[in-house]
Amino acid sequence: MSPLAFALTFSGCTALSLAMSRHAREVLRRELPARQRHALRITGFAVLGISLWLTAAATGWGMGTVEWLGMFAASAVALTLALTYAPRSAPALALSLPALAALTTWAVA
Repeated sequence: MSPLAFALTFSGCTALSLAMSRHAREVLRRELPARQRHALRITGFAVLGISLWLTAAATGWGMGTVEWLGMFAASAVALTLALTYAPRSAPALALSLPALAALTTWAVA
């Protein structure tokens, strides 16, 4: 499992959740305009697509898709816990996890 792909999956799920009015009000304490919600949806799906591509490139499309679905489920659980217990930290995690994962991947390689 690639840490970068997992971090991107978490970030994509976070962007999609912030595109929902309920989560945006809870996390950001304000309602987002329709244009920003639309941009978050596009960004979320694009980041999820990139994470799927990274996983499939590493292990092949057959196994990569299965691995990505597992990462998607795990990141959804992690996001659910973050939104439940520390909702204001979810955007910061979504922005910092991919950078941290890329840095650790670069440092190990």
